[in-house]
Amino acid sequence: MKKNNIYKYAIAIAIFIVVVLFAFKILFFRLDLTEEKRFSITKASKNILKNIKSPIKVIIYIGEADANIAHLKNGVNDILDEFAAYSESNISYSYVNPADAKDEAERNKNFYRLEDRGLSPITISTRDAGGKVSQTLIFPWADVILDKDTLPVCLMKPTGMKSGEESVNAAIEELEYNLIDAINILNKSSFDKIAFIEGHGELSELETYSISEQLSRYFQIDRGVLADDASIISGYKAIIVAKPTKPFSESDKFIIDQYIMNGGKVVWLLDAINYSTEELSRSGISPVLALDLNLNDMLFRYGARLEAAVVQDMQCLYMPINVATVGEPPVFEQFPYTYSPLLMTSPESPITRNLMNIKADFPSFVQQVSIENGIDMQILLATSGASHVDMAPTNIDLKSMAKIVPEKFVNAQFVPVGVLMSGRFESVFRHRQAPQNLKNLQPRKDNSVKNKMIVVADGDIIRNEIERSKAGQVGIVPLGLDRNTGQSYGNANFIVNAVLSLTDDDSLIALRNRTIKLRMLDKQKITSDRVFWQTINVLLPIIILVIFGAVYITLRRVRYK
Repeated sequence: MKKNNIYKYAIAIAIFIVVVLFAFKILFFRLDLTEEKRFSITKASKNILKNIKSPIKVIIYIGEADANIAHLKNGVNDILDEFAAYSESNISYSYVNPADAKDEAERNKNFYRLEDRGLSPITISTRDAGGKVSQTLIFPWADVILDKDTLPVCLMKPTGMKSGEESVNAAIEELEYNLIDAINILNKSSFDKIAFIEGHGELSELETYSISEQLSRYFQIDRGVLADDASIISGYKAIIVAKPTKPFSESDKFIIDQYIMNGGKVVWLLDAINYSTEELSRSGISPVLALDLNLNDMLFRYGARLEAAVVQDMQCLYMPINVATVGEPPVFEQFPYTYSPLLMTSPESPITRNLMNIKADFPSFVQQVSIENGIDMQILLATSGASHVDMAPTNIDLKSMAKIVPEKFVNAQFVPVGVLMSGRFESVFRHRQAPQNLKNLQPRKDNSVKNKMIVVADGDIIRNEIERSKAGQVGIVPLGLDRNTGQSYGNANFIVNAVLSLTDDDSLIALRNRTIKLRMLDKQKITSDRVFWQTINVLLPIIILVIFGAVYITLRRVRYK
C-alpha cells in the first residue's frame, strides 16, 4: 500500500513539473515596472527577433572607464538579455576589451586593428577627488555576427556639446534601434530598391558615393534617367532627387507625380538659387538669381513653396578667409562662414532626434502653402535664432562676413530648411492632359493614397567632397565631414533616417522616439556632502542590524521567560 502511495506521489510530482514547464513555455511574459519602459522592446523588434533562423553573436568592445560607461554597459546588457529572451536564445553576447593586453605594443595593435575597420575610439576624461584628470580610450562599438557576415554597430555616437551623462543617456535611448537594425539587415534575404534620378544636372555618382555606401546597407541602389516610360520607377520604394540644376520636362514631372499618387516616396533635395562658384573662388562675389527647375507648380500643389533666397546663420562653419588687400601677400583668418549654416535638428521627429547639426551650403527655405489642404508639414531642419535672409536677386559677398555686426545682421529666426510633408497629395496634372510621348501609361490618379515626402531647400547636404591628388587619384571625403576642423556632422545619418522613415513598413525608425528620463545627481552637493553620505551608507545598515538584533533578543527573552 505504501509502495502504491509512493508511485502516486512520484507521478503527481512529475505531472506538476511538466505542467509548470509547459506553462512557462506557453505563458512566457516579462514585466517592466519602470515609468518609461526602459527594459521593454517594441513589437516590431519582437517580430524581427522571432524570425531569426540562425544564431547571432554580438561582440562588444566597450572597455572600462567611468561610471557613465559602466551605465552604458548595463544598458547594453539589459537590451541584449531582452533580445535573447524573445529570440529563443538565438542571441548571445560577450565582451572583448581591446585595452586588455600583456604590454603596450599588443594594446596598440588591438587599437589599430579596430581603427582600420572604421571603429573609431572616443576619449573619456575622468577627475578624481583630488582634482587629477586622467584619460581613457574606449571603443563604443559592437560586432553583430551572423554566420560569416559581420556588421559593426556604433553604440555611442558623438552628440555635440552634451555632457557625459547626457551622451550616454542618448546612446541608451538608441541602443534598441541600432542593434535591432543590424540584426534586421543581417537577417534579410532580399532588399528593396531605391533610385537616384538623373538627367537634370543632378549630383554625380562620385558626389553621392559616401551616402550611397551607407544606404546600400538597406537597399539596392540604382541610378538613371526617366525617359518616356511612365512605369519606369513604379518598382522602387523611394526616389532621391539630389540637387538638379536643369529644368524638369513635363514628361518627367508626370512620371514622378503619378509615382507619388500611387504611394511612391520622394526625397527632394533642391537648390532654389543659382550662383557662380567660379566667381566666388576668383573674386569672392557672385550675383544670386532664382533657379527655375520647373518644379514650383508641382511642389506648390503638394503644399510647399521653395523661396528663392540666401539664408545665412551665425551658427555656422568657420573658414579661413584672406583679409589682405589686393596686391599684398595673402593673410588668412578664421571667420564665421555664415553661408554654411549648421542646421538644427528637430528633437520631435525620429528622423532627426539625437542627431548632430546638419552642414548646409547656401541654403534657401521652405514655406507651407496652406494649412487647409490637409497636408501636415513637420519641420526637420531649421536655422538658429541668429539668422539672416536675403531674397533673390541679390549678391553673395564673402568678404562681408569679416564685417558682420550681429545686431544689424540678424533679421530672421529659426528659418525652416527641411520639412516632412504627409497627407493625401493632389496631382499637379489633375486638370491637365498627360504628355503624349509616354508609353506604359496606367490609369491616372488625381489624388494620392496617404503618403509622405521630404523637401529640403539645399541640395548640398547630400553631396560629399571629392579630393583629387596630383597623380590623378580620387578620394571621397565622408559626407558631413568638415575638412577645416575635422568635425563630422549629421548629414549622412539624416539622409539614411529620412529614407528609412519613408520606406520602413515596420516603423523601426519610430524606435528613435524612445525617451529615457535623465535623473542626474547634483555633483556640487555630492562633493560637499561626500563624508556625510559615506558615513550614512556605512553606519546606517549596521545600526539597523543592531537595533533589529536587540529587539529580536528582547522579544525572545520575554516570550520564553
